[in-house]
Amino acid sequence: MLRGANAVAVGIVVGALLASRGPVAAQTATTTTAATTTTTTTLLPHPFSPATAACIHRARADFRSCRGGGGGAECAMAFQSAFPGCFGAGAGVSCAKKCVTKEATCLTSAPATRKTCRKACLKTNKADVRACQQIPDGDNLWAGGDAGCLTTAQANLDLCRFVCTEAVLDCHTALKFCIANCANL
Repeated sequence: MLRGANAVAVGIVVGALLASRGPVAAQTATTTTAATTTTTTTLLPHPFSPATAACIHRARADFRSCRGGGGGAECAMAFQSAFPGCFGAGAGVSCAKKCVTKEATCLTSAPATRKTCRKACLKTNKADVRACQQIPDGDNLWAGGDAGCLTTAQANLDLCRFVCTEAVLDCHTALKFCIANCANL
């Protein structure tokens, strides 16, 4: 259960995270040196062609109906073999197969990744709390003194734990960006 100050800090952090999840746009970075200027853009995944989109929709619907019928691993295997066929012959199919394999590997390692991440969060939190305890009485380095420091440490821990729980989402996001480079039907 969160206490008053912790709940406020967590609310602020979560509010900022949710506010930042608005419409996604391409990210642009500009680098300037004495002689040249370079601009790079991270493009969003492109929309699929109508044929590819229809094929993916069918493959996902077949997967959902298979899972609804009580199928297990064979449903996932059927989807993993049907999905790459929704892309252009040759290089598109090969590219999509690589992307699906990477996602499967990522999803398999997600629980271990989450566990390692959470351990790192706890280790960092322990160091933060120890640092907060080193603040001398009357020192106003932190706006709220010890309480402000401990609130910040708790908010950092909560944010870190949230990031750890997103390991599976990271796998799905990586798939979207990977298949964006695969040729469509």
